[in-house]
Amino acid sequence: MRQPVILEDVIDERLLMQPLEPAVFDHYMANGWRLLGYSIIRHNFAVCRSQMCGTIPLRIRLKDFQFSKSQRQLLRRNADLNVDYGPIMLTPEHDTLFQLHSEHRFTERRPDLLATFIGAQAHLEPVTGTSFTVRMPDGKVVAYSFMHIGQKAVSGTYCFFHPDFSRFSLGNYTFLLELLKSQELGMEFYYPGYCYDVPSQFDYKLNFNALESFNWKTGAWQPQERLHVRHWAELV
Repeated sequence: MRQPVILEDVIDERLLMQPLEPAVFDHYMANGWRLLGYSIIRHNFAVCRSQMCGTIPLRIRLKDFQFSKSQRQLLRRNADLNVDYGPIMLTPEHDTLFQLHSEHRFTERRPDLLATFIGAQAHLEPVTGTSFTVRMPDGKVVAYSFMHIGQKAVSGTYCFFHPDFSRFSLGNYTFLLELLKSQELGMEFYYPGYCYDVPSQFDYKLNFNALESFNWKTGAWQPQERLHVRHWAELV
């Protein structure tokens, strides 16, 4: 059973974004940190639907990871989409698509700026930052995703997509693209951020094989049971 957050055990730490050696970046990731805009942060609590809850950092063991049947189907279904991969190079087009995404995606504390999630030096800080750009066959950009590459660890830092193309499951699709690239690069762990200890919009991150979760009390990673897709909003 999931445990409630105990106030005296609160962790809430933040560092200014800065260049890190790849091995140092790996160490931060392995200790529950993540990237957010111009900061490197970690916290074991959050506010979800006006209630305090706990956060659970997640990672995927890439050597043991295998795509599920539905994930393979999604990759095949989107095979006609055009995908470019390269260094992060932010443009006004990124801001335009982010605004569409933000207006549709966030129901509380809606961010106004892409910089909330991705800083101007994200191609260099804290380690090399790369990006996927997903286009429809007619050339229309419908999704961007960003990842940062350490020595053996990859951060799935952020993604956003056009709300009118939900039938392509673009958030999950770019997640799979990042996993494929991480395996291709010979990485050991992929870090998708965290979920909450209550049902939330982050539950999709639990629908993966070879998943581990971080124990804030012990500092250890432990196997996390795969949770199939559920309609989290109906459980609250």
